[in-house]
Amino acid sequence: MKSDEGHVIGMGYNTLIRDCQVEWLEELFNSKFQQYLEIEEDLETKEETPSCAKFHFHLPGRTFQTGTELKAETDTPVAFSVHWSNSHNLCFYFLSRPPKEKPDSDPKPDIIWPCAAPIVYSTLSSCSSYFAFVCEDKAITLWDTSVGFPFCAMVLPENYTARNIQFMPRLLPSRDKISCCSKDPAHTMVQLLVLCTDGSLYLLTSGTKEFKSKLLGIRPEVPDQTISAVATIPTLPDAVLIFFWIGVINLMDTTTDEIICRFMMAPSYKVASPWQPVFSMDTNGRWLAIQGESKVGKAEMETIFIYDFNTYSFMETFAAKAQNLPAASPELTWDRRCDLFLNNNLQRLSTISQQMPECWSQLQEYATTLKRKMFGEVDMYQESSFFPRTSEEILHVEPTPETPST
Repeated sequence: MKSDEGHVIGMGYNTLIRDCQVEWLEELFNSKFQQYLEIEEDLETKEETPSCAKFHFHLPGRTFQTGTELKAETDTPVAFSVHWSNSHNLCFYFLSRPPKEKPDSDPKPDIIWPCAAPIVYSTLSSCSSYFAFVCEDKAITLWDTSVGFPFCAMVLPENYTARNIQFMPRLLPSRDKISCCSKDPAHTMVQLLVLCTDGSLYLLTSGTKEFKSKLLGIRPEVPDQTISAVATIPTLPDAVLIFFWIGVINLMDTTTDEIICRFMMAPSYKVASPWQPVFSMDTNGRWLAIQGESKVGKAEMETIFIYDFNTYSFMETFAAKAQNLPAASPELTWDRRCDLFLNNNLQRLSTISQQMPECWSQLQEYATTLKRKMFGEVDMYQESSFFPRTSEEILHVEPTPETPST
């Protein structure tokens, strides 16, 4: 039905709804349910955050069995691991595979490690013997990929979430640079540097029999003093490079918790994007390159600053530590490693078997005390009748008198 004022809707009973009334009802509906409409629009227009991948190349080891037909060199990677954001699975792909008649259009991972929580970060040691990853449930798992067994598992303190983990370098003799595996795996100690989301910094030292946690930096009250990034130096095993939001760069000795050096830039320059600094270090750990910026009016100028560690006095202290290292030990063969592994397990088994009687007696005493508290002395005496005490009580049966037959 049409009218001079526009399109109208009617039922034939002199009831008309004009366009202005429809607009008014729409405005009323939008004003009343605006918050729900905005949420719906946000859900529709919200773009999915891109998934970031973290990957590592792995050297040959017991974890990656490529088969007898594929021979891999000790210094050549045989596989790489990858995990994506918010993913529970850690995928491994072999770099060399036996030939197939029909290649796969969509390669599938050769090994999958499912985790109980999404993986946050992962790291690989410089010798490629140890591999660690942390999940959202604060659990850090450390694997010895050369042997093919998990080395240890650690858990962060409550209310702390890891953002970045790194292996602390170990100062080894020249012959042990390729493999950082200890001669005795039972006494191997591995250190992890953990940077949390709140800016706190932890140093975790773990082995097969002990675990230590050390707090290197706490969450500051001033946001500018928050730690934004950390880095380890291969030639300085007990030192860590710490970047702050304010643009300060400190070198800390983790053994004494002292600041041994502070790197400064030229006047009118500061660290570019200190909340996410851009820096790099050479493989020998002798040079540090940091991106700096300077603002002169509206003009911005970026410069790369290079620091030579050889010109600093703290290098003498770490050089003295390197001289006190024991002589290089020969690399262990696989059969010798297996012997050490089995001997350690046998020693553990003998220790556990010796402790079992004491643990069992303590458990029985605890159960007796608990029953007395719950049921009382009388009930306890009645319940004890169900449990035979000696072999004589088990075999002794009172004869029942025979009744004469009528």
